[in-house]
Amino acid sequence: MKRFVLLLAVFLMSVCGFAQGIQAGPWVTDASDSTLTILWTSEVPGLAYVELEDGRAVYDVFAGRRVFRRLHSITLKGLQRGQTVKYRVCGVNIKDDSNARDPKFGDAYQGSWLQTHTLDSQASSCRFSVFNDTHMKVRKYAKLAAQVDASATDFLFLNGDIVSAGNYVLDTLVRYAIEPMGGLCAQVPLFFARGNHEGRGKDPMLVADVFPHASPAPFYYTFRQGPVACIVFDAGETSDRRSRDYAGAAVFEEYLQEQIDWAAKALKESAFQSAPVKICLIHVPMIDHPDKTDYLLQRWLNVHMVPMLNEAGVDLMIGADLHEFMYCEAGTMGNDFPILVNDNVRRLEFECGPDLRMHVKTFDDEGKLEFEKWFK
Repeated sequence: MKRFVLLLAVFLMSVCGFAQGIQAGPWVTDASDSTLTILWTSEVPGLAYVELEDGRAVYDVFAGRRVFRRLHSITLKGLQRGQTVKYRVCGVNIKDDSNARDPKFGDAYQGSWLQTHTLDSQASSCRFSVFNDTHMKVRKYAKLAAQVDASATDFLFLNGDIVSAGNYVLDTLVRYAIEPMGGLCAQVPLFFARGNHEGRGKDPMLVADVFPHASPAPFYYTFRQGPVACIVFDAGETSDRRSRDYAGAAVFEEYLQEQIDWAAKALKESAFQSAPVKICLIHVPMIDHPDKTDYLLQRWLNVHMVPMLNEAGVDLMIGADLHEFMYCEAGTMGNDFPILVNDNVRRLEFECGPDLRMHVKTFDDEGKLEFEKWFK
């Protein structure tokens, strides 16, 4: 009887410890040759830090203060390109922080040891997987993520509409965007392009908190892995019924012009221009679709942004949004590069080796190969 009571007490302590520890994650994002950002959520607000293999602790800090919150976001700096980083996420729960000078701490927690890596702009190859338009289909999304070989993947890319429009809060956004990947995104850095659905709802800034990117903006930026330089855009809203969707708060025209002005410089920077292979990643593909009503934004992007991508020597565009597969050959709509639109709830796998040939494949959630093509 005493043994049973002891076992029961140990079980209850473990359950309580879990309930007060990590809720979701971790996931790794905003990677470069020298930095990584590690995020997770905890059941209750608390003091959080990342412990590294050498014993160092890097805390969740803002402007000179260690912060107490549930979404923890910690950037590791001063790393080396292609570096393997062994880490675990840790924290101490807050019981009472009503007195800022004397907060009361509760239980501590430690996650399992995990391993991830920085990017390597000098590597000889680049391999990544793209997911898009899963729209809260968590079972199918999880099956797509399970196909990925983490040991042979440089990064993951979410190309928008992973969630659907709604007044989601932190836990629902993480539940649909992050949790279906299981432990994959704790090992492989994750990048994100906002879809039109992630721009809806009452708190669009929350998406940037879950997918932080330091510079130049959360949803448009460039990065490089091996021979491949990527430029990411955020096309905003596809619907012309913005007064209904955004209560008059939409200023997407100004936002797109901001990106055009930025890209005019970013596309000419040496880090991008020196890359042998250049890719554009965007949720809304820049196609000149014959449907001039529903495809108003796609056609606008084609007219206003494709010419500067041509001039910059972009080799391939990967889009999403349409919920159907589409392949547009170079030269068919003012594009000097092919445009590939990945179907919804599909995984696109990209690989480029030392021979600089691009190899693209798409798979459904059962792992069936649906498309395969080599590009020079």
